[in-house]
Amino acid sequence: MKMFKNRKFAVLITVTVAVLATLIGVRGSLNRLAEDTEKMFYDGVYLKEDGYKQPGLNPQLEICAQTALNFATVMANNPELTGEAEALLSAQRKFMDAKSIREKYTANASMQSAFEALTKKAESAGLSQQETDAMSKHTSTFRGAQTMIQSSEYNKQAQSYMDDASNFVRLLKPFLFVKSPQIFQ
Repeated sequence: MKMFKNRKFAVLITVTVAVLATLIGVRGSLNRLAEDTEKMFYDGVYLKEDGYKQPGLNPQLEICAQTALNFATVMANNPELTGEAEALLSAQRKFMDAKSIREKYTANASMQSAFEALTKKAESAGLSQQETDAMSKHTSTFRGAQTMIQSSEYNKQAQSYMDDASNFVRLLKPFLFVKSPQIFQ
C-alpha cells in the first residue's frame, strides 16, 4: 500500500490513464466517423455547395437489381436469349447475396456486364413488340441508375472522411486499428 502513496507512482498512473482514455476516445470517434460515412452509401450524400442530398448508392443498386430481374425474366421466354437471360439472373442473384460495399461493387460490375450482353444479343434477335418495349424501358431504367451510381459523391466522401481530423489524430490512427469506410470500387 505504500506504493499508492508514492507521488511518482501516482503521476505514472494518472498519465497512463489519460493516455489510454485519449486513445479509446479517438478510436471511438474515428470508428463512428467511418460508420457515419458508410451510412451515406445507403442514405445519400448531402452536397453543401448544391444544397441537396444526392441519393444513396444502395437504392440505385436495388433499382438495377430489380430491373435486371424484370428484364431477364421477360427475355428468358425468347429461345435465342435464354443463355444470356440466365447469366443475368445469376449475376442478379449474386448481387442480392452481396453484403458489404465492396461485394456489392463486384456483383454490380458482373450484373452490369451480363445486362449489356443480354441487351446486345437482344438487339440482333427477333423480338416481339412486347419484348422490344420491355428492352427499351428496362435498358433506360438500368442505365439511368448506373449513371447516377457513377456520378455519386460517396467515394469522394469515403476517401476524404478524415480531412478535418487533426494531425495528432492522423498520427494515432495506424495504431488504433480503425477501419476506414469501404469505397465503392
